[in-house]
Amino acid sequence: MQVIIEKLTQGAIGLAHLPDGKILFIPGTLPGEEVLVKHYSQKKGYFLCEEFDIIKESDKRRISSCPYSSICGGCDFDFVSNKDSAYFKEEIVKDNLLRISKLDQLPYFLPPAYTDEESYRARARIHISLKDRKAGFLKKDSNELIPITSCPRLEKKLNEEVFLSDEFLKRYRGLMFQKGINKKTGLAELSLFCGDDRISVESEEVIRSVDNIKYHVSANVFFQSNLFVLPKLFEFVRENVVGNKIMDLYSGVGTFSALFEGSGKSIIAVERQKECLRLSEKNAPSAKSITDDVFKFASKTKTKVDTVIVDPPRTGLDKGVPELIMSFDPERIIYVSCDSVTLSRDLPMFKGYKPVLARVFDFYPGSSHVETVVLMSKVNTLANDRG
Repeated sequence: MQVIIEKLTQGAIGLAHLPDGKILFIPGTLPGEEVLVKHYSQKKGYFLCEEFDIIKESDKRRISSCPYSSICGGCDFDFVSNKDSAYFKEEIVKDNLLRISKLDQLPYFLPPAYTDEESYRARARIHISLKDRKAGFLKKDSNELIPITSCPRLEKKLNEEVFLSDEFLKRYRGLMFQKGINKKTGLAELSLFCGDDRISVESEEVIRSVDNIKYHVSANVFFQSNLFVLPKLFEFVRENVVGNKIMDLYSGVGTFSALFEGSGKSIIAVERQKECLRLSEKNAPSAKSITDDVFKFASKTKTKVDTVIVDPPRTGLDKGVPELIMSFDPERIIYVSCDSVTLSRDLPMFKGYKPVLARVFDFYPGSSHVETVVLMSKVNTLANDRG
């Protein structure tokens, strides 16, 4: 049976229709490709193709530069260029917004932000076989270790100091034993982050300069991996904040709060992870840093702010949080999302606010992951502007 891929869906998975109209998902395909389906299985509400041949390839398809591409589970979308990756992901985001948010009109999308740089990742989580003294990543859909000598996506320093150095594994062998072995994989694991001068392993604090800001970071807390694209996100946030009172929710290590140091603006940063707040107080010392769950904080806080920046985890906003954010009566809400499905679910909950501007940030070319930022403005403010 032959099908034609109609579009990409969440996870950069191709969608086609069976002759009876039922939906068939085919991972690893691109829009317009003609595919010979060899085997597929029924799931709840759809069918999933497990074996296929591509009869006619898209002109966007390319051969991956990574020698581990066919076996490593790290990159599931490395068969397109970085530029094409960004534009494909923008279409996925727009489709999610229209289908899930049921928007009458999409916000205006700025061109997607991406980098042509291949070796962009400052962060990695490596798996180590202590018995074989080998390090690498896990095989696709498996707990099997794929030993590697170099990852094309990692920054040069990570490759040189980790995968090309026996000294690194010797140095942190004690820490691996201290952390224990992952029972599912039988492997030790280490989180790494590349600082300006040295690599952070687990909780070791390092400095990483981005856009003339020196951030205090460790591998155990979240900080964006692609520092080529991050300044473009900073630019979007800076340009779209209004007023002098800003609330930074799910503030992490103060990534956004630090943008306004020395500006005279009043910043309230809320983050429940204490280690993040400790670093945030170094990165954004003039901000009022609060260790609390966002829902609990917002439930007991009565204040008015001009702009809210909200950067929740992949699961999106907890129930009730959109209403609490609106109780702060901001003129603008900047929603930073790492999952456009939960973003699309959350946007309609902001009654009285309209999504007016959006941009896709392709922080992870080679993978299906995508970040989206949407600017929402008060509807009455928009009406006044038009008047």
